[in-house]
Amino acid sequence: MRRILFILAVAALVTAGVYGVLAVKKTESQWAHPEFIATSDDLRDAVLHPDKYVIIDASKYKPDRTVRGAIWASFKVFRQPNGLLKGIWGYPIKPGQFDPEELQHIFRQLGVSEDKTVIVVARNPTDAMVVWFALYFLGFDKVKVLPVNYTAFSKYLTSDFKVYDPSSPEIGDFTVDEKGIWWNMYATRDDILQAIENPSVGIADLRPPAYYNGSKAKTIRGGHIMTAVNIPYNTFWKDKDLKELKTPDEIQSILDENFPKQVRKIITTCNTGHKAAAGFIIWQLGYDWALDDASWNFH
Repeated sequence: MRRILFILAVAALVTAGVYGVLAVKKTESQWAHPEFIATSDDLRDAVLHPDKYVIIDASKYKPDRTVRGAIWASFKVFRQPNGLLKGIWGYPIKPGQFDPEELQHIFRQLGVSEDKTVIVVARNPTDAMVVWFALYFLGFDKVKVLPVNYTAFSKYLTSDFKVYDPSSPEIGDFTVDEKGIWWNMYATRDDILQAIENPSVGIADLRPPAYYNGSKAKTIRGGHIMTAVNIPYNTFWKDKDLKELKTPDEIQSILDENFPKQVRKIITTCNTGHKAAAGFIIWQLGYDWALDDASWNFH
């Protein structure tokens, strides 16, 4: 009898394990672009094979610990003091008014090369998404972002890590092909004005409610872009530390509550284009997505 119970118990564990794997695969398949989402397996491989990966910690402030093998380069390294991506001439902007050389130089300094996969991590995933966007926008498609706070993976963390030095030499060979820049993912002033009048294009303001409604402001005045709906960026995660992302179905429900069915493109905005980078998650649900890099700071 005991032997039968033991066999049944083992079978139950195996079945549970198989179901768990299938459940994970089903969830992952619901993402529209899973190839750009870094998983725990990707993190492990990057730690074990530094010759094949570049890990960038884009956390705003220097951390006490980060992923082994990572180099800390705050997302602010990739942006001008006014918040725009480096190389953007000014605002308003039209496609082509951009010099990618400075960003290319920084990514080469970090070791980005055509034969390596880049994984961008951060304690606040939106920091990582800013850098993911910058590199993908430039046409580099071997870049993944860890969509959760990396402290969720404590076994991969270390206090011994490199810090980006602006005077360091280029060690990567990444070269920008200006024909491959994803301008359709960069929301210009004209895109914003057209979206206000177009019922099939939604605008999501990802700031906390106080900034959206104008009771708090970091600029001359508070408020939000006309027709924009407020979806605070942290509602995409299950916990306040952003260590667990909600499921695709849960996130889709949030969007369904805020946008009519005809909306198939969403522009994300915030104050400076930082938290708006969480639009990466909206893009993963199959929507066309454009980042309002300028955001309320300019509008």
